[in-house]
Amino acid sequence: MAEREAIRPVNPQRGIVLPISLLVLAILSLLGLAFLGMALTEGNVATNWRHQTQALYAAEGGLESGLVDLRAVLATTSAPTDAQLAGIAPRALADPGLAAAYAFDTFGVGRVRATPPYAYQTTIDSGPYRGLFAITTDYRISARVTGPRGSRAGLNQVVKHLEIPLFQFGVLYGRGVDLEIAPGPAMTFNGRVHANSNIYVVANAGLNFDSFMTTAGDIYRYLKRDASITRYNNPQIKDASGTLRPLNFDHDANVGFGGSWPVQDWRSTALSTYGGQVLDSAMGVQEIIPPIPDLFYNPSNPDVISHQLIEKGQASDSAEIQKAKLYYQADLRIVDGVATDKNGNPVSLPAGVVSTKTFYDKREEATMTVTEVDLGALRASGSAPASGVLYVSQTGSNKGVRLANGSELPSGGLTVVSENPVYVQGNYNTVNKVPAAVLADAITVLSNNWGLNDSDSKGDQVTDNRPATSTTVNAAFALGPSAESVVGQGNGQLENVIRFLENWSGDTITYNGSIIGLWHSQQATGVWRCCGSGGTHYYRAPNRNWSYDTLFNTSLPPGTPRGITILKGPWSQG
Repeated sequence: MAEREAIRPVNPQRGIVLPISLLVLAILSLLGLAFLGMALTEGNVATNWRHQTQALYAAEGGLESGLVDLRAVLATTSAPTDAQLAGIAPRALADPGLAAAYAFDTFGVGRVRATPPYAYQTTIDSGPYRGLFAITTDYRISARVTGPRGSRAGLNQVVKHLEIPLFQFGVLYGRGVDLEIAPGPAMTFNGRVHANSNIYVVANAGLNFDSFMTTAGDIYRYLKRDASITRYNNPQIKDASGTLRPLNFDHDANVGFGGSWPVQDWRSTALSTYGGQVLDSAMGVQEIIPPIPDLFYNPSNPDVISHQLIEKGQASDSAEIQKAKLYYQADLRIVDGVATDKNGNPVSLPAGVVSTKTFYDKREEATMTVTEVDLGALRASGSAPASGVLYVSQTGSNKGVRLANGSELPSGGLTVVSENPVYVQGNYNTVNKVPAAVLADAITVLSNNWGLNDSDSKGDQVTDNRPATSTTVNAAFALGPSAESVVGQGNGQLENVIRFLENWSGDTITYNGSIIGLWHSQQATGVWRCCGSGGTHYYRAPNRNWSYDTLFNTSLPPGTPRGITILKGPWSQG
């Protein structure tokens, strides 16, 4: 019998191993391809993102270059032509890689308002100057670039050119004229305080500030002229809710003056304490620049350059200097005793309006020859300047201007300007008060009693022989403190920037206005000295009843100078 072949059972799974293996391989291959595709896609995305980011950087660089060049144009003219704006082109990108890969498709600088009037009045709603009104012109910078793989970016930046009338400040000091405040008696400032340089503030009997304190420099709680004079009582400054808070720290020293601290701690503490009412360079405060082109270029002598605002016109003056100098706004000019209109035509003034007087100024230790203008007679004669701006000056040393009989001024307001020191004699603008200002190399207030003392003001008279009587002045003052010329000798601080020559003990100077210190005096250079009865001292201090004149919130003096600041506005992509 034939032998049967043994029948072995077959494992049913053996037949599917190969298909499963092939399927797994296929899946793994697909996953690998997918991962490879994802990697390639992510690489492309990353590359595209990098190109797009670089395009944004390039467009941003275009905006910044446009801002720099627009600022340069605005430094030479506040009303650039279309051709000047069209001439602003993007600069080459600083990064060679970006410069090689990216090109500007479009670039332009233009006004937001396409047709005149380009400027408009607005109230600033944010930042250190919020609440002030300004004459604003908006410009738009647009930059669009393309690069590798079709990357593209477009950015638009609005730039605001603000002209801020300066007499909106209770106190404003310019660059190069540090603001020191250290009154002996109690004192309150009810207007804004701003400086383009540093602020040094010391309280003695008491010192309160009812509004903003801002500076493009730093705020310190000691005196620049003598750092050993520190702290005493703490000044009080109102916060955003109107509550007085002590300034018991400064830019360098921590709360309680126990030690120094980093600038970020000063910034956060000042912001949280005062709600944006106390700001300095650490918070990005920018200067308010007087409207003179040279001041835009970091001059080494900004106080001397600012003095040009009150100087006579010169044949070499550019159009922008002519716009800045108040001399050119004056419809009546009295120069070296000769009266003319703004076109140089002779003007006949009634007898008694202009005269020449002399008296001794003990601070200057010199006999001053002054052109005296009887403002009452000028008003009564109908000869007041139509523009409201009167320019008066004399050529030579120890010359000056005296404003007399000024209790009532022309009904349209009056601004008197001189490159010489000016003496304001007696009550000023106290009858039917109007917007008024005096801008001069320096300003001395002579009391109502001085009219009896011209002949007694000779150099050997001591202070106590020149008694003052209480006097009121209602006018904005733009004036120069004396430069520090003796080691350890200060400029008299803010409370003494208005000069005196009499014994004011027990008498009051009531002053309502705005104090602007953009220059050091160039002609009246006698240093501040107080308060003895003989020797080199020449006055005793008055009681000071000083206030910012809120009239200027709605009605400014004729010819009020405007400071300029340039701020970035909104930006957008596209």
